[in-house]
Amino acid sequence: MLGVVHLSGGAHGYQVRSELQSWGAEIWANIKPGSIYHALKKAAADGLLTEHTEPGSSGPERVLYRVTARGREEIVELVREGLRRTHDPTMLDAAIAMLPMLTRADAIARLDERVARLEAELAGQAQGWENPNPDLPEHVREQAELWAGRARTELEWARKLSTRLSEGAYTMADDPGSWRTGLDPLEKTR
Repeated sequence: MLGVVHLSGGAHGYQVRSELQSWGAEIWANIKPGSIYHALKKAAADGLLTEHTEPGSSGPERVLYRVTARGREEIVELVREGLRRTHDPTMLDAAIAMLPMLTRADAIARLDERVARLEAELAGQAQGWENPNPDLPEHVREQAELWAGRARTELEWARKLSTRLSEGAYTMADDPGSWRTGLDPLEKTR
């Protein structure tokens, strides 16, 4: 939600909702349309967004939200954490959606952290298979095999994305023409 407001340069609640719906975020981020307005208000109360009231075109006033400097820092840290944290597909999906908020080097470094964590987890699991716990039910072993299959697939994906980024894929925050916008004009006067 913060990322959509930031990338839009400022947005009304309905615009945020529409953009997130167009991305299918209700599926991969478990976002409910009604929760967006609450999240916007909370982010404003937490100092991550500013609120500016504007006259509505044919109805009540509307609130335009803009991301503060603190909000931008929060977005970047959330994307970093989403890329490096394993076993949290929702966080990873959100991080991928906001990937260009990072510099190229930062994104590659976080993906490399993810690769290292996945490699270590898979190696640890492989050692566990060499000396399996005899009390572990067989069906739980199936769970472990499912996780390992997902981890191997994710490991391959993360390596490929890191390579693509190294080769210049995507416009990142430090690239000319980046989709990262500048400071809110109101912030410049503060």
